[in-house]
Amino acid sequence: MRRPVRGSVLLLAAVGALALILALAGSLVITALTPEWSGKPTMTASQQTPIHYRYIPNYIPESPYKRDMNGRFRDELLDLRKQVMELHRGGQEPLCSTQIMGEARDMMNYTNNAEGVRARLDDLRASLARPNQDHAYDQSPADGSWGGCYKAWYLRLDASVDPLKELVEAGKVPDYPLQFFEPVNTPEKMRAYLQSLLVSDVKATGIDNRKELNYAITSLAQLLFKPKVAALLPTGTPVAELAATLQDFLDNTAQNPETGFWGAWYMVDGELKKTNDLSITFHAISYRPDDPPHMRELADTLFAIRTSRYPYGWRDEGKQNNHHAYDVARLLRRAWPYMTAEQKSRTTAELTIMVARSLSVSIRPDGSFDDEPYTSPAEAYYFGVSFLDEVGFFRASRRFWTPLEVSDTQSLRGILRQHLQQMDQRNALVTAALRKLDASD
Repeated sequence: MRRPVRGSVLLLAAVGALALILALAGSLVITALTPEWSGKPTMTASQQTPIHYRYIPNYIPESPYKRDMNGRFRDELLDLRKQVMELHRGGQEPLCSTQIMGEARDMMNYTNNAEGVRARLDDLRASLARPNQDHAYDQSPADGSWGGCYKAWYLRLDASVDPLKELVEAGKVPDYPLQFFEPVNTPEKMRAYLQSLLVSDVKATGIDNRKELNYAITSLAQLLFKPKVAALLPTGTPVAELAATLQDFLDNTAQNPETGFWGAWYMVDGELKKTNDLSITFHAISYRPDDPPHMRELADTLFAIRTSRYPYGWRDEGKQNNHHAYDVARLLRRAWPYMTAEQKSRTTAELTIMVARSLSVSIRPDGSFDDEPYTSPAEAYYFGVSFLDEVGFFRASRRFWTPLEVSDTQSLRGILRQHLQQMDQRNALVTAALRKLDASD
């Protein structure tokens, strides 16, 4: 069956691949495929650009227990995931099961708490016997949080962000005060909490803080850097001071000035190791109104980790993953004003290939997104639409990186909208994807 739309990307993909191969070769001189194209993309030998490749140390932590934990629980979790996905694809919305599944997965990968994983898997199996899981959409009257099927506070914090953004979009306020924010509602509490997550001594504690650090940064950044969302916090919350505390932690404590990246840090045999984490860096940058320091170093690091496995690179077991592509595209957008001509040429090449791969691999013949890498179809659509929106596939004004010309975007837009409108509109990922899809120049 013919795909509904491809876009005019084949020539660009060939051009981008050539530029990428040359860029990866190291220190050499090429005939530049400059980003200062006008009109339709053309290959002109307009200037000679030296390509410099700078080595970026990329420490990738090795968990002393992850292999054992996965050996004990991974097959069972994958079997339960199949059941969850079957419910999703059958038109149900097992939100409670999805939340429990995510918590069990993270506990399996980031702790040695076998009893905790066992308990969550048992909870997951029990939840699958309850077809009506609408209660998982409700705000808790006890502390004002969402994500009621999570046990960990930081997961309920994260689960509360999207519903609050949806309330802002609808011009509404929460039914209950947001008391769940109390653990971080002063600058002193917030800084102490973030500091406690930055460095993990996994051998000593059995806990890798990386996942919680990532959730904490993205949740707090959206709650504090988005003024309309911050206005929903309890009366008396020192929003300006908290936002300044978070930004100071990100810029002056947690960022690695040598790489421009953020990531979890590890104490290994008495030595501090810093990671370059794509996801944490995306969340540290995305929601703030200004740009952090060291953006040119960030661009160098982003290119240098291209072939490493996510989250310490872009690669995801050889599969196209629009979530990771979205992270890369957002970071390239934010770094673009600070880039050298060489870095801009590399950006154009990389995004050209990523657009072609997304259209060819992540979209099925019927115009639906492949949901295999995700915990739900809604997640697949959100990140697929977000990536295409970020690179300007639907909106020319978003094409910061190239004068890419795309034909017949409306047919794909219409098919994706149709699929999304058939999903549960209470899901914040669905409504957010629809808003991005319907945005226009």
